[in-house]
Amino acid sequence: MGEKLHRILEERQGAFFSGEAIAGRLGISRAAVWKRVAALRREGYVIEGARGAGYRLMEAPDRLTEKELRARLRKGGPWNALTFLDVTDSTNSRAMEMAENGAPHGTVVAADAQTGGRGRLGRRWESPAGKNVYVSILLRPDLAPAQAPRLSLVAGVALADAVEGMGVQPTLKWPNDLYLGDRKAAGILAEMASDPDRLRHVVIGVGINVNMGADDFPPEISGKATSLRIRAGSPFPRSEVLARFLDAFAGRYGEFLEGGFAALHDGWDRRDFLRGRRVLLRRRGGGEWGVAEGVDMDGALRFRPDGAAAVEAVHSGEILEFQR
Repeated sequence: MGEKLHRILEERQGAFFSGEAIAGRLGISRAAVWKRVAALRREGYVIEGARGAGYRLMEAPDRLTEKELRARLRKGGPWNALTFLDVTDSTNSRAMEMAENGAPHGTVVAADAQTGGRGRLGRRWESPAGKNVYVSILLRPDLAPAQAPRLSLVAGVALADAVEGMGVQPTLKWPNDLYLGDRKAAGILAEMASDPDRLRHVVIGVGINVNMGADDFPPEISGKATSLRIRAGSPFPRSEVLARFLDAFAGRYGEFLEGGFAALHDGWDRRDFLRGRRVLLRRRGGGEWGVAEGVDMDGALRFRPDGAAAVEAVHSGEILEFQR
Protein backbone atom coordinates (compact mmCIF):
# COMPACT_ATOMS: atom_id res chain seq x y z
CA MET A 1 0.00 0.00 0.00
CA GLY A 2 3.00 2.31 -0.27
CA GLU A 3 4.28 4.48 2.55
CA LYS A 4 2.59 4.42 5.95
CA LEU A 5 1.62 7.57 7.82
CA HIS A 6 3.13 6.44 11.11
CA ARG A 7 6.45 5.74 9.37
CA ILE A 8 6.48 9.27 7.96
CA LEU A 9 5.77 10.77 11.38
CA GLU A 10 8.43 8.56 13.00
CA GLU A 11 10.99 9.95 10.53
CA ARG A 12 10.36 13.45 11.87
CA GLN A 13 11.44 12.40 15.38
CA GLY A 14 8.84 14.48 17.18
CA ALA A 15 8.87 17.47 14.81
CA PHE A 16 5.72 18.71 13.09
CA PHE A 17 4.99 17.71 9.48
CA SER A 18 2.35 19.70 7.61
CA GLY A 19 -0.83 17.99 6.49
CA GLU A 20 -0.24 19.27 2.97
CA ALA A 21 3.26 17.75 2.84
CA ILE A 22 1.98 14.44 4.21
CA ALA A 23 -0.82 14.39 1.65
CA GLY A 24 1.67 14.98 -1.14
CA ARG A 25 3.97 12.27 0.13
CA LEU A 26 1.16 9.72 0.39
CA GLY A 27 -0.65 10.83 -2.76
CA ILE A 28 -3.95 11.39 -0.94
CA SER A 29 -6.12 14.35 0.10
CA ARG A 30 -5.69 16.29 3.33
CA ALA A 31 -9.07 14.96 4.45
CA ALA A 32 -7.77 11.43 3.97
CA VAL A 33 -4.70 12.35 6.04
CA TRP A 34 -6.98 13.47 8.86
CA LYS A 35 -8.87 10.15 8.70
CA ARG A 36 -5.62 8.19 8.88
CA VAL A 37 -4.47 10.25 11.86
CA ALA A 38 -7.76 9.48 13.61
CA ALA A 39 -7.35 5.77 12.87
CA LEU A 40 -3.84 5.75 14.31
CA ARG A 41 -5.06 7.50 17.45
CA ARG A 42 -7.65 4.75 17.91
CA GLU A 43 -4.80 2.22 17.73
CA GLY A 44 -3.01 3.94 20.60
CA TYR A 45 -0.70 6.37 18.78
CA VAL A 46 -0.41 9.75 20.50
CA ILE A 47 -0.39 12.31 17.66
CA GLU A 48 -0.50 16.04 18.29
CA GLY A 49 -2.14 18.27 15.71
CA ALA A 50 -1.64 22.04 15.48
CA ARG A 51 -3.27 24.46 13.04
CA GLY A 52 -0.69 25.76 10.61
CA ALA A 53 1.97 23.28 11.77
CA GLY A 54 0.50 19.89 10.95
CA TYR A 55 1.01 16.71 12.97
CA ARG A 56 3.72 15.19 15.10
CA LEU A 57 4.06 11.79 16.71
CA MET A 58 4.43 11.97 20.49
CA GLU A 59 4.18 8.28 21.38
CA ALA A 60 3.68 5.01 19.50
CA PRO A 61 2.30 1.81 21.03
CA ASP A 62 4.79 -1.05 21.11
CA ARG A 63 2.58 -3.69 19.62
CA LEU A 64 3.87 -6.90 18.17
CA THR A 65 1.53 -7.48 15.24
CA GLU A 66 1.71 -9.00 11.78
CA LYS A 67 1.10 -5.57 10.28
CA GLU A 68 4.00 -4.00 12.16
CA LEU A 69 6.31 -6.92 11.41
CA ARG A 70 5.57 -7.13 7.70
CA ALA A 71 6.22 -3.39 7.36
CA ARG A 72 9.77 -3.98 8.66
CA LEU A 73 10.69 -7.35 7.17
CA ARG A 74 12.94 -7.48 4.14
CA LYS A 75 10.95 -8.23 1.01
CA GLY A 76 11.30 -11.67 -0.56
CA GLY A 77 12.13 -13.52 2.66
CA PRO A 78 10.88 -17.00 3.57
CA TRP A 79 8.48 -15.92 6.31
CA ASN A 80 5.09 -16.28 4.64
CA ALA A 81 3.06 -17.94 7.42
CA LEU A 82 2.94 -15.68 10.50
CA THR A 83 0.89 -16.43 13.63
CA PHE A 84 0.60 -13.85 16.43
CA LEU A 85 -0.92 -14.75 19.79
CA ASP A 86 -1.82 -12.46 22.68
CA VAL A 87 -0.86 -15.17 25.15
CA THR A 88 0.11 -18.82 24.94
CA ASP A 89 1.80 -21.37 27.14
CA SER A 90 4.83 -21.63 24.85
CA THR A 91 5.43 -20.57 21.26
CA ASN A 92 7.59 -23.69 20.82
CA SER A 93 4.71 -25.92 21.89
CA ARG A 94 2.36 -24.20 19.45
CA ALA A 95 4.89 -24.41 16.61
CA MET A 96 5.53 -28.11 17.27
CA GLU A 97 1.78 -28.78 17.16
CA MET A 98 1.48 -26.84 13.91
CA ALA A 99 4.40 -28.79 12.47
CA GLU A 100 2.68 -32.11 13.21
CA ASN A 101 -0.43 -30.75 11.47
CA GLY A 102 1.48 -29.93 8.29
CA ALA A 103 2.44 -26.26 8.74
CA PRO A 104 5.01 -25.24 6.11
CA HIS A 105 8.70 -24.48 6.39
CA GLY A 106 9.19 -20.88 7.47
CA THR A 107 6.15 -20.70 9.75
CA VAL A 108 6.66 -18.11 12.51
CA VAL A 109 4.77 -18.15 15.82
CA ALA A 110 5.10 -15.12 18.11
CA ALA A 111 3.32 -14.17 21.33
CA ASP A 112 2.96 -11.07 23.45
CA ALA A 113 3.18 -13.21 26.60
CA GLN A 114 3.82 -16.82 27.62
CA THR A 115 2.51 -18.64 30.67
CA GLY A 116 4.89 -21.58 30.29
CA GLY A 117 7.96 -20.18 28.55
CA ARG A 118 10.88 -22.56 28.89
CA GLY A 119 14.57 -22.78 28.22
CA ARG A 120 16.98 -25.69 28.09
CA LEU A 121 16.59 -28.53 30.61
CA GLY A 122 13.04 -27.44 31.40
CA ARG A 123 14.02 -24.16 33.03
CA ARG A 124 11.35 -21.47 33.20
CA TRP A 125 11.71 -18.43 30.94
CA GLU A 126 10.15 -15.26 32.34
CA SER A 127 7.66 -14.06 29.72
CA PRO A 128 5.69 -10.97 30.81
CA ALA A 129 3.35 -9.21 28.38
CA GLY A 130 4.30 -6.12 26.44
CA LYS A 131 8.02 -6.28 27.22
CA ASN A 132 9.91 -8.83 25.16
CA VAL A 133 10.02 -10.97 22.04
CA TYR A 134 8.96 -14.62 22.22
CA VAL A 135 9.12 -16.33 18.86
CA SER A 136 9.46 -19.80 17.34
CA ILE A 137 10.44 -20.68 13.78
CA LEU A 138 9.42 -23.92 12.08
CA LEU A 139 12.04 -25.36 9.71
CA ARG A 140 11.95 -28.42 7.49
CA PRO A 141 15.60 -28.69 6.44
CA ASP A 142 17.14 -31.44 4.37
CA LEU A 143 19.61 -32.39 7.10
CA ALA A 144 20.61 -35.51 9.00
CA PRO A 145 19.17 -35.55 12.57
CA ALA A 146 22.71 -35.27 14.00
CA GLN A 147 23.09 -31.85 12.38
CA ALA A 148 19.94 -30.34 13.91
CA PRO A 149 21.56 -29.10 17.17
CA ARG A 150 23.81 -26.80 15.13
CA LEU A 151 20.73 -24.77 14.21
CA SER A 152 20.79 -23.32 17.75
CA LEU A 153 24.22 -21.89 16.95
CA VAL A 154 22.94 -20.56 13.62
CA ALA A 155 20.13 -18.79 15.50
CA GLY A 156 22.67 -17.42 17.99
CA VAL A 157 24.83 -15.86 15.29
CA ALA A 158 21.74 -14.39 13.58
CA LEU A 159 20.46 -12.95 16.85
CA ALA A 160 23.85 -11.39 17.57
CA ASP A 161 23.86 -9.88 14.08
CA ALA A 162 20.44 -8.35 14.75
CA VAL A 163 21.35 -6.94 18.16
CA GLU A 164 24.64 -5.57 16.90
CA GLY A 165 22.77 -3.89 14.05
CA MET A 166 20.70 -2.02 16.64
CA GLY A 167 23.78 -0.54 18.27
CA VAL A 168 24.24 -2.96 21.18
CA GLN A 169 27.34 -5.17 21.38
CA PRO A 170 26.47 -8.80 22.25
CA THR A 171 28.47 -11.92 23.02
CA LEU A 172 27.47 -15.57 22.58
CA LYS A 173 27.68 -18.25 25.26
CA TRP A 174 27.84 -21.78 23.93
CA PRO A 175 25.53 -23.40 23.09
CA ASN A 176 22.45 -21.19 23.19
CA ASP A 177 22.64 -17.88 25.08
CA LEU A 178 23.18 -14.25 24.12
CA TYR A 179 24.87 -12.02 26.69
CA LEU A 180 25.12 -8.26 27.09
CA GLY A 181 28.05 -7.50 29.32
CA ASP A 182 28.18 -10.29 31.88
CA ARG A 183 24.41 -10.92 31.97
CA LYS A 184 22.09 -13.06 29.89
CA ALA A 185 19.65 -11.24 27.61
CA ALA A 186 18.34 -14.00 25.32
CA GLY A 187 18.06 -17.76 25.11
CA ILE A 188 17.47 -20.26 22.33
CA LEU A 189 15.67 -23.61 22.53
CA ALA A 190 15.72 -26.05 19.61
CA GLU A 191 13.33 -29.00 19.46
CA MET A 192 12.99 -31.53 16.68
CA ALA A 193 11.06 -34.50 15.41
CA SER A 194 12.85 -37.13 13.37
CA ASP A 195 12.81 -40.63 12.02
CA PRO A 196 15.94 -42.81 12.37
CA ASP A 197 17.40 -41.49 9.12
CA ARG A 198 15.39 -38.34 8.43
CA LEU A 199 14.73 -35.02 10.10
CA ARG A 200 11.02 -34.20 9.87
CA HIS A 201 11.11 -30.72 11.36
CA VAL A 202 12.94 -28.45 13.78
CA VAL A 203 11.47 -25.65 15.87
CA ILE A 204 13.83 -22.88 16.99
CA GLY A 205 12.45 -20.88 19.91
CA VAL A 206 13.98 -17.56 20.92
CA GLY A 207 13.25 -15.42 23.95
CA ILE A 208 14.74 -11.91 23.88
CA ASN A 209 14.60 -9.54 26.85
CA VAL A 210 13.88 -6.30 25.03
CA ASN A 211 12.28 -3.67 27.27
CA MET A 212 12.33 -5.18 30.75
CA GLY A 213 13.57 -2.90 33.50
CA ALA A 214 15.73 -3.98 36.43
CA ASP A 215 12.66 -4.26 38.67
CA ASP A 216 10.87 -6.56 36.21
CA PHE A 217 13.14 -9.54 36.88
CA PRO A 218 12.32 -11.92 39.75
CA PRO A 219 14.86 -11.91 42.61
CA GLU A 220 16.37 -15.28 41.70
CA ILE A 221 17.65 -14.02 38.32
CA SER A 222 17.87 -10.26 38.84
CA GLY A 223 21.64 -10.40 39.22
CA LYS A 224 22.12 -12.61 36.16
CA ALA A 225 19.72 -11.21 33.56
CA THR A 226 19.49 -8.00 31.57
CA SER A 227 17.69 -6.52 28.57
CA LEU A 228 18.41 -4.43 25.51
CA ARG A 229 16.75 -1.48 27.20
CA ILE A 230 18.89 -1.74 30.33
CA ARG A 231 22.07 -2.10 28.33
CA ALA A 232 21.34 0.71 25.86
CA GLY A 233 19.51 3.04 28.23
CA SER A 234 16.49 3.38 25.91
CA PRO A 235 13.59 1.19 24.70
CA PHE A 236 13.39 -0.65 21.38
CA PRO A 237 10.35 -1.37 19.18
CA ARG A 238 9.77 -5.10 19.57
CA SER A 239 8.62 -5.49 15.97
CA GLU A 240 11.95 -4.01 14.83
CA VAL A 241 13.91 -6.45 17.00
CA LEU A 242 11.92 -9.40 15.65
CA ALA A 243 12.18 -8.26 12.03
CA ARG A 244 15.94 -7.81 12.29
CA PHE A 245 16.31 -11.28 13.81
CA LEU A 246 14.17 -12.97 11.13
CA ASP A 247 16.01 -11.18 8.34
CA ALA A 248 19.37 -12.12 9.83
CA PHE A 249 18.31 -15.73 10.38
CA ALA A 250 17.15 -16.10 6.79
CA GLY A 251 20.62 -15.09 5.60
CA ARG A 252 22.61 -17.11 8.11
CA TYR A 253 20.45 -20.21 7.58
CA GLY A 254 21.17 -20.05 3.86
CA GLU A 255 24.90 -19.82 4.58
CA PHE A 256 24.66 -22.82 6.90
CA LEU A 257 22.87 -24.98 4.34
CA GLU A 258 25.51 -24.08 1.77
CA GLY A 259 28.70 -24.33 3.83
CA GLY A 260 27.88 -25.81 7.23
CA PHE A 261 28.74 -24.10 10.50
CA ALA A 262 32.18 -23.27 9.13
CA ALA A 263 30.51 -20.58 7.01
CA LEU A 264 29.26 -18.90 10.21
CA HIS A 265 32.24 -19.63 12.44
CA ASP A 266 33.65 -16.12 12.36
CA GLY A 267 30.29 -14.67 13.38
CA TRP A 268 30.40 -16.79 16.54
CA ASP A 269 34.14 -16.76 17.20
CA ARG A 270 34.52 -12.97 17.42
CA ARG A 271 31.68 -12.81 19.97
CA ASP A 272 32.65 -15.85 22.05
CA PHE A 273 31.73 -15.15 25.68
CA LEU A 274 33.40 -18.26 27.13
CA ARG A 275 36.74 -18.31 25.33
CA GLY A 276 39.56 -18.50 27.88
CA ARG A 277 37.23 -18.83 30.88
CA ARG A 278 37.29 -21.65 33.38
CA VAL A 279 33.89 -23.34 33.19
CA LEU A 280 31.92 -26.17 34.77
CA LEU A 281 30.68 -28.37 31.94
CA ARG A 282 27.87 -30.84 32.46
CA ARG A 283 27.50 -33.72 30.03
CA ARG A 284 26.30 -37.29 30.32
CA GLY A 285 29.25 -38.32 32.45
CA GLY A 286 28.57 -35.59 35.03
CA GLY A 287 30.12 -32.20 35.75
CA GLU A 288 33.76 -31.30 35.12
CA TRP A 289 35.82 -28.11 35.41
CA GLY A 290 38.11 -27.01 32.62
CA VAL A 291 38.88 -24.18 30.22
CA ALA A 292 36.75 -23.25 27.22
CA GLU A 293 39.02 -22.68 24.23
CA GLY A 294 36.50 -21.52 21.67
CA VAL A 295 34.18 -23.26 19.24
CA ASP A 296 35.48 -25.35 16.34
CA MET A 297 34.42 -25.28 12.70
CA ASP A 298 31.75 -27.88 13.41
CA GLY A 299 30.14 -25.91 16.24
CA ALA A 300 31.57 -28.05 19.06
CA LEU A 301 32.97 -26.50 22.23
CA ARG A 302 36.76 -26.89 22.51
CA PHE A 303 37.15 -27.93 26.14
CA ARG A 304 40.38 -28.65 28.04
CA PRO A 305 39.61 -30.47 31.32
CA ASP A 306 41.61 -29.37 34.35
CA GLY A 307 44.95 -31.19 34.37
CA ALA A 308 44.56 -32.53 30.81
CA ALA A 309 46.91 -31.82 27.93
CA ALA A 310 44.41 -32.56 25.16
CA VAL A 311 41.46 -30.46 24.06
CA GLU A 312 38.15 -32.27 23.61
CA ALA A 313 35.41 -31.41 21.09
CA VAL A 314 32.10 -31.32 23.00
CA HIS A 315 29.03 -31.45 20.78
CA SER A 316 26.41 -31.63 23.52
CA GLY A 317 26.53 -30.24 27.02
CA GLU A 318 25.63 -27.43 29.38
CA ILE A 319 27.79 -24.78 31.07
CA LEU A 320 26.62 -24.74 34.67
CA GLU A 321 29.08 -22.14 35.97
CA PHE A 322 31.86 -19.94 34.67
CA GLN A 323 34.50 -17.84 36.33
CA ARG A 324 34.29 -14.16 35.50
